[in-house]
Amino acid sequence: MKLSIRSKLFTILFAIILLFIIVIQLFSALFLEEFYQSNKKKTLEESFRQTEQVISTEKDYEEKLSTLQDHKNVTILILDSEYEPFFKLALLNRGAKFQNQKTRFPNGHDEGLVSNNLERFKQEPVIAKRTDRRTKTEFLTLYSSITLPDGTKGYAVISTSIDAMKDSVRAASDFILYISLLVGVIGTAWVLYLANRISKPVVRINKITAKMANMDFSERIEVNTSDEIGELGNSINVLSEELDSKMNELAIANAQLKKDIQLKEKVEQSRKELLSNVSHELKTPISLIGGYAEGLKLNINKDDKDFYCDVIIDETKKMNKLVLSLLDLAQVEAGDKKMNMRKVDIFQLAEEILAKYKLIFAEKEIKWHISSQGICLAVADIERIEQVITNYLNNALDHVDTHRIISVSIKERADHVRVGVFNSGKLIETSEQEQIWDSFYKIDKARTREFGGSGIGLSIVKAIMHYHRGAYGVRNLENGVEFWFSLHKYHS
Repeated sequence: MKLSIRSKLFTILFAIILLFIIVIQLFSALFLEEFYQSNKKKTLEESFRQTEQVISTEKDYEEKLSTLQDHKNVTILILDSEYEPFFKLALLNRGAKFQNQKTRFPNGHDEGLVSNNLERFKQEPVIAKRTDRRTKTEFLTLYSSITLPDGTKGYAVISTSIDAMKDSVRAASDFILYISLLVGVIGTAWVLYLANRISKPVVRINKITAKMANMDFSERIEVNTSDEIGELGNSINVLSEELDSKMNELAIANAQLKKDIQLKEKVEQSRKELLSNVSHELKTPISLIGGYAEGLKLNINKDDKDFYCDVIIDETKKMNKLVLSLLDLAQVEAGDKKMNMRKVDIFQLAEEILAKYKLIFAEKEIKWHISSQGICLAVADIERIEQVITNYLNNALDHVDTHRIISVSIKERADHVRVGVFNSGKLIETSEQEQIWDSFYKIDKARTREFGGSGIGLSIVKAIMHYHRGAYGVRNLENGVEFWFSLHKYHS
């Protein structure tokens, strides 16, 4: 099972505390009593040296020895060379000096231990364990020869209770156990807090770097320390910002590259379509011109000759019109012709344009009318808007049906002026309403000469309205089609 860094830190630190507690308890169980005994032996040796000093230098040695017993918590017994008591003062009976003792050694002492080791006592003190035969109490006792105040040799027997020492060891062991448990509880809480505090920024760094690996540079590491983790957090933040910046730059460059590629593909496609469409549009008039020119060489009669010349002139005009339309479209799309924006009365302009079409309308028996709502003043280039309305009217003439109705409406709105050119006729499929604005697009898929247009007029409208920042479009009505455009309203 995968452990988190917090779990690992907690486990390691808790194991250290637990090991520390176990070592303390082990040493307490194995060496504490031995340590106490060693310490008691030193106490006995120190008590003996002080006893020697008191006996040899102090006249009131009895009071001094009593104080020494109380201070060191020992029992001092001094015997002469005949093993008769020279000094004895029980801890619980400090009021009377030992004077008459029927037995030369107090109960519990082994007289043979002293007499049999007399020569050894003369050289160095001996510390041995003994048991009081009456109370069954264990003592740790120092035996040694000593010089008495009168210069004669005697013996010193200094004892301390082993049972009392064991009670102290048990009390110390219990105290150490309680302290260890308290330290364990506090240490566990502290380790948990420390593990959380140390691991929290590391876990946070891991999550953020994982997001960085997935190209998400939105988050930053909150740095609250100045140690290595804090420095790492700052470095990752800087790295994230740099990567985010570079990725944004790369995304922008990539988007621009895609745009350039798409534009290049579009230009290439447009070039191919332009060549194809221009070739198609020019093929028929060129063929007609060629055919009728050959006919002129056959010395035909005057009437046929005039007809042939009229056809050649008419087709030449159409070719010239196509070329001029292409040049005009290219200039508008490239922005070579600057727009002369000024106040224009759209209704008046529409009336003037329709006046030029009266003869054509009469010839084709067109029922036409114009209507307006409001003042209809707009900001526009009058020549270009005249071109838009003219293209709409030519388109209406090409597609009007047997009802032969064409109408122009101008309406003032809150912030713009809307112009619509309607003709009765066949409705335009929804799928084609976007495509008709492309160059050379014709609803007549066979591209016959029935409607007479080149398919560039609406493309010119689109380009002109783009530079006017105006809207344009087409919609199907109940009995025909309306092409419309809107211009920004003029505010005085």
